[in-house]
Parts: sequence; structure tokens; C-alpha cells
Amino acid sequence: MSQTSEDEIDIGYLINKISELFKNISVSIYNGIQFCLRNWYFLVGLLIGGIVLGYFSEIDSKPAKKATLILRTNFNTAEYTYNALNTLMVKSVTMDTAFLKQHGFKTVSNEIIEIKISPMINFKDIAENFSQNERGHYNPALETFLANAKFEDEEAISNSFYSGYKFHQVDFVLSNSANQKTIDKVLDYLNDNEIIKRTAQNGKTVLEQNIAMNAFSIEQIDVTISKYNDNNFMGSTSSQILVVDKNFSYSGVIAQKRVLQKENTRLKNELVYADSAIIKVTNPNIVENKRPTYKMKYVTYPLFFVFLFLSIFWLSKKYKAIKQLAKNQS
Repeated sequence: MSQTSEDEIDIGYLINKISELFKNISVSIYNGIQFCLRNWYFLVGLLIGGIVLGYFSEIDSKPAKKATLILRTNFNTAEYTYNALNTLMVKSVTMDTAFLKQHGFKTVSNEIIEIKISPMINFKDIAENFSQNERGHYNPALETFLANAKFEDEEAISNSFYSGYKFHQVDFVLSNSANQKTIDKVLDYLNDNEIIKRTAQNGKTVLEQNIAMNAFSIEQIDVTISKYNDNNFMGSTSSQILVVDKNFSYSGVIAQKRVLQKENTRLKNELVYADSAIIKVTNPNIVENKRPTYKMKYVTYPLFFVFLFLSIFWLSKKYKAIKQLAKNQS
């Protein structure tokens, strides 16, 4: 019986406390409304003043710009490109005038605020890089790697393989002083990078050599087939092709010729883009980086002024209450 009475007292105490809490909240809301009604002219004045000040400040301040650029990286220069762009962003943010002047950027004002580069996911690029060696044979490294690799999302895959992609998206946040020439200077900066430049030169040379070697091999195959058809077949004097009459496979030679022709077509397509290591795929459209309405100054200023006014009033009231409490205790 006594246990039941204690439970009823506890529940009653809890209900009283909740009721008291709601009463205090209601009184606070009422006092707040009364305060706003008594000081409405101050609040309206602060709101109007904040809106006007924020509006004119917004006109005077020039918004940043943004641009998106699609790049193609040749000859496995993606990693160098990422490092070069990160260096450029750091030098631009810290206003390293010597570095910026060397590469043609403005030194009076900061043109580049932020650079973000990310690979455009294309698994075909990765597969081509991993599944073929220099002679075009299958390499089991890709199959082994993928069998043991686990990724949570596409971003993880992208970051792990970014050096294997050819196409990359570069997002710029630019200052108001930046323009189309700023983007062009970024491309010039990349292609003038010594490591990227040497890698591209070597890559183009190897590409041309491979095309020539494949063309020579195709020519030797044609000679071999011609001799075979004329019943005048004999061992080739070429160091690249050595066949013995009894082991000669007509269909195998034809198949090898098709492989070489297909490979040369691919290499010639690559050669079209080989003049530069970094190529601009799209022309970026530079636009103003508009902020959302709630971040505009004509919204934030009046809210800040009202908050500051209410905070000063609340602190003043608390100070008077504490002062009165101190007097009563003395």
C-alpha cells in the first residue's frame, strides 16, 4: 500500500513539474511578445537599416565566379596534373607573387580561389591500362587486383584509379578579376610543366615508333602471305617474323595482321591528341557563383542586428538580476 502511495506521489510530482515548465515557457513567450510590442520601432528600424545596408553592401561587393573544365590527360600524366594543380592552388591562395608572375598570373589580386579536380569515371580506360602490356598481351594484374579490392562507393573507386583515367573534371572558384584568359593560363601552366612536357615528348616518340613497327610487321606479313600464295614460301629474313614452312598457319598470320591493324588504328587515333599532354575538351563557361538567398547580406544583416539587440537586452536584464541578488545577500 505504501509503495502504491509513493508511486502516486512521484507521478503527481512529475506532472506538476511538467505543468510548471509549460507555464514558464508560456510566460516567456508572452513576455517576449510584450517586449517586441513595446520596442517595435527599434526592431523595425533595425530590420530596415539592416536591409538597406546589406543591399548596398551586396551591390558594392563583387561575387566570385565559377567554371567547369573537362581535360584529357595523355601519356599517363594524370598524377602529375593533379600535383601541378594542387601546387597552383596553394601558390594562388598564399599569393606567391614570384610563382604567379613566372606563369603569367596576376599578382595584384588573387585570380584563383579554389581548384578541385576529379576523374570522370570510365572503367574502359582502367581496363585498357591494366589488361595490356606494351606488346598487347593480357596482364592478369587487373583481374587479381579487382578480385581483392573492395570499395564502398564510386568516389572510392575514382580516387583509387584516378591516374588511370584520361578525362578529368576541373571545377574552379575564381575571383571577380578572373576571365577566360585565366583558364587558358592554367592550361599553359600545365603543358609547360617540365615533367609533364618531357613525359609527353617521350610518349609521342614511343607512339610513333610503335606505329612504324606495326606498319613494318604488317608489310612483312603481306610479303609472307604473297610468297605462300605463290608457292615460293621460305623463311623470312626479318628479325621480327620467323616462320618455318611446316609450322606455317595461314589463318594465324591473317589473325595477327588484323590484330596489328586494329592496334595501329588505335595508336593513330591516340596520335591525333599527342601534340599536348593536357588537352581542353570543353570550353568552360565562366559564370557568377551566386549565393543562396539566406546568405545574402540584405538577409543576414537585419537578422544579425536584431539578434545583437535582443542579446544586449537579455544580458542587461541578467546583469540587473544578479546585481539585485548580490545586494540581497549582502
